[in-house]
Amino acid sequence: GASETRTFRGGAGEAIFVPESATSGEDAGFVLSLVSDTEREASDLLVLHAQDFTGDPAAVVHLPVRVPYGFHGNWAEDTP
Repeated sequence: GASETRTFRGGAGEAIFVPESATSGEDAGFVLSLVSDTEREASDLLVLHAQDFTGDPAAVVHLPVRVPYGFHGNWAEDTP
């Protein structure tokens, strides 16, 4: 199989895949990753098209602070 590589200016955190929908194909969706911007001392959330991983991002969310490496989040469908 083929592989693709994307280089980031800063360090990138663990990427996650978000499907486009519950019935979409295997690679139809987005790859999200936090990337440290060392020049700004802040982080960016990159939203990449899974089918075009090396192309332009679908979105970039500039965060006002640096998110520490190793940060993990949880998703709870129902909360009390």
